[in-house]
Amino acid sequence: MEFLLAFVLTMLLATGGWIVWGARNALHARTRRRHALEMARERELTERKRLELRERELADEIYRDFTTRQNGGIPPVSSPVRDDD
Repeated sequence: MEFLLAFVLTMLLATGGWIVWGARNALHARTRRRHALEMARERELTERKRLELRERELADEIYRDFTTRQNGGIPPVSSPVRDDD
């Protein structure tokens, strides 16, 4: 029994560093993955907002073009813009 206990203790001492290294490496990889997912989420939100802004700009450009053509080349009088968001 003492031999078995000594053998297990020796193996634990011999491989303990590798076990700690593996656990640390796994936790570090998990943290990197979580950070990468957060960054991807932020990029997606930024891209959506950029596309929404571009969509509004195009709609405004189309409206101004339409009203300019309706008024015979005279640009419309603009009123203050309200942001209902």
